Amino acid sequence: MDNRTILHINIVNYFIAIARMREPGLDGYPVAVRASGSRRVLMDVSKEAQDAGVTRGMIVETAKRMCPDLVVTDPDPCGCEKTDNYLLQKASSLSPLTEMAGPGHLFVDLTGTRRLNGAAVDVADSVRKSILDDTRIVCAVGLAANRLVSKVATRVVKPGGLCSVINGCEKEFISPLPVQFLPGIEKRILTQLQQFNLHLIRDLNEISVKTLASVLGTSANDISRSAHGIDDTPVRDLVTPAPAVDESVTFGDKTNDDTIIAGNMFSLVSRACARIRKMGLATGAITVSITYADGARSSRSVKLMTPVRCDLTLFEHCSLLLSKILVRRVRVAAMSILCTELMFPYGQLDLFSDSEKEENLMNAIDSIRSNFGTDAIRFWGREKTA
Repeated sequence: MDNRTILHINIVNYFIAIARMREPGLDGYPVAVRASGSRRVLMDVSKEAQDAGVTRGMIVETAKRMCPDLVVTDPDPCGCEKTDNYLLQKASSLSPLTEMAGPGHLFVDLTGTRRLNGAAVDVADSVRKSILDDTRIVCAVGLAANRLVSKVATRVVKPGGLCSVINGCEKEFISPLPVQFLPGIEKRILTQLQQFNLHLIRDLNEISVKTLASVLGTSANDISRSAHGIDDTPVRDLVTPAPAVDESVTFGDKTNDDTIIAGNMFSLVSRACARIRKMGLATGAITVSITYADGARSSRSVKLMTPVRCDLTLFEHCSLLLSKILVRRVRVAAMSILCTELMFPYGQLDLFSDSEKEENLMNAIDSIRSNFGTDAIRFWGREKTA
């Protein structure tokens, strides 16, 4: 893993960038994109809107009162798909080790490509300029020996620019930066660190992992490694299957009881989400399938505009898919869910559609289940008895 060269492409406010690419007249105006699942909640806001006090997760009406000039628009799935394909094609032309790691986030492993593409820093600058010329989208690019530090490098120069970290200087580069520059740290952990007056990354490096664990629990080791600029995570190549999580249930007594079906669906979702969170990922697409007693099968899939990792939000999406395929009066024999397009939280965690309150709730539930078993908390409905 030594002497790797990882390029990270970071498009800040990705959904805003897509909206402005579609409507150039929005440039310079405060703009917000509302979530596809809930038209009353904002999932992305422009810098101009942020300067006016508007934040992600804010209710549309509240944002409008705070910023009367705010332009609120719907997400553009077609535009996002076209841009994703363009970015993936652009990045994969440089290396087969190319990975889409969230909306507007790509990692490219340039290790060993110097003879083919030239110096990595020249490649990075060329990619940044090419994306701007082709799409009018400003992006930040970072170069480093691993994914984590290359991501931090883009945060230093965002929304646009190039930052290259000398190999072997990862710890020195990130040490003076604020703790919130470390990717993937939950807000509750950031709050805990601030309460202990740990504001800079170098503050974490002065504390032993054992002491840090007394405050942060099991996440202390990962955070300590990140604070030292250590990350061995490889960039997945295009032909390697993406990770996926699936859960299924076979009914001993075939049923068409809505309560029993819903209860089992929630159990599937809970198990799947627990696995996804344990992997430190979020799902960007889901498939719900059912098998009827007569052997007929039906399934439905959806690609989520924003990734999810919490039970309640994913249950809502799965329930909607289930309602579209559960249309026969025949009893159900089996049911399954498949979560694909799993992605690392190297992107902005607040782009995930789960609310901060739900994320905190899920962390508490994971802790309870870890201590008392997976059945300690179950579906709130009550199964009907014959």
